[in-house]
Amino acid sequence: MFESRAGETGPSGRPLLHVDADCFFAAVALRGRPDLARRPVAVVNHMFVASANYPARRRGVRGGTTVAEAVHACPGLVLLDVPHAEVEEVSDALFGVFHRFAAAVEPGSVEEAFLDVRAGDWGEAARTAQTLRAQVLLELGVTVSVGVGRTKLMAKLASRAAKPDGLHLIEPHHEAELRAGLPISRVWGIGPKTLTRLANLDVHRLADLDRVPREAVQRLCGTTMARRLTQIRNGTDDAVVRPVQHRESLSAEVSTEGYARPDHTPAAMARLCTERVLRRAEKAGLSGTGILLTLQPRDGGRPERRRQSGTPGDGWVHTASALLEREPVPPLAGLRVTLTGLAPAGQEPETLF
Repeated sequence: MFESRAGETGPSGRPLLHVDADCFFAAVALRGRPDLARRPVAVVNHMFVASANYPARRRGVRGGTTVAEAVHACPGLVLLDVPHAEVEEVSDALFGVFHRFAAAVEPGSVEEAFLDVRAGDWGEAARTAQTLRAQVLLELGVTVSVGVGRTKLMAKLASRAAKPDGLHLIEPHHEAELRAGLPISRVWGIGPKTLTRLANLDVHRLADLDRVPREAVQRLCGTTMARRLTQIRNGTDDAVVRPVQHRESLSAEVSTEGYARPDHTPAAMARLCTERVLRRAEKAGLSGTGILLTLQPRDGGRPERRRQSGTPGDGWVHTASALLEREPVPPLAGLRVTLTGLAPAGQEPETLF
C-alpha cells in the first residue's frame, strides 16, 4: 500500500517561491492602456487567443480557443495582437528581477519560475515575496502572484490560490491536510491519460492512494509515475530549485495578422526578428551556432521550418535572408526566428570544418 507521511520536512525544509505573472501577454499589451483596464480583452496569435484579462476570463474566454469561439462567448471582446517584441523584453526584465532576489531561479515558462530566496523562515519568505511583487509592478507595470511552499508542488498550488495579484502560503501545518484531500486533477504534471487510469482504480484524491497497492498503480501508470505519486503523497516530492546555467535557444516572433504595413514582407519580418533575438543574446552575454526560421502559413497549414548551422562569426541576418530565398515562401500569418546552440560568448564549441 501507499504509505502516508504527509508533512515530513525535506533536507532543509526551506520555503520556496513560485512566481507567476498574471495573464502575462494581455497584461503586457494593456500597459499604458487604462481605457481598456475594465473591458474584456484578449490578445491573439495566429487566430488563437494567447491570453485574456480577467474581465474576459469571467465571461468564458480562455487561452487556446479560437478568436471565433472567444467572440461568441464574449460579444464586445476587444482583440489585440500579441506584442511579441514587448513580451520578450518584459520577460527578460522579469527574470532579471527574479535573479536579484533569488540565489537560484528555475524557469517554468516566459512568465513563471521557482525561486530559492534562501529565506530562513516563513515570515522572511513572505516579506521577500511582497517586496518582489512590488518591485515587478514598479519596474514593469505588470502584476505577479506568488506562492510559498515547502516543495515545488506546494509552491505552485499556492501561487494558483494567490491569483490574481496576490500572495499565498501553504505552511507545513496545513500541508498534511491538503495532501490528503487534494484532487488528483490539481496535481501539477498529471495528464488526462493518467487521470483516467487512476479513476479506474477509484483514485480521485491523493488520500485514495493509501488503499491501493503500489503495484496496481505501477502496472497502470508506469514506474516513474507511481514513484512520483508516492513521493507526492508522502510529502517527499521535489524541493530543489535547479537553475538553468544558460539557455539553449532564444526566439523572436512577429505576426502579420491585424497589420496592413508594407514592411511586413517575409524578408522584413525575418530581419526584424533576427536583429531582435541577436540583441537579446548580446545582452545576456550569449552567442549561437545555428538559426531556425519557422514560417506559419496564413491558411493554417503546418508550420515550415528552415534551419542553418554556422560558425559564431557568421552574419545571422544574412543567413536568415538566404534561408527565405532557398524556396518560395507562402503567404504568412507569422514568422519566428530562433537562435540555437547558445553558449557564453567566447566559449562556442569549435567546428570541424
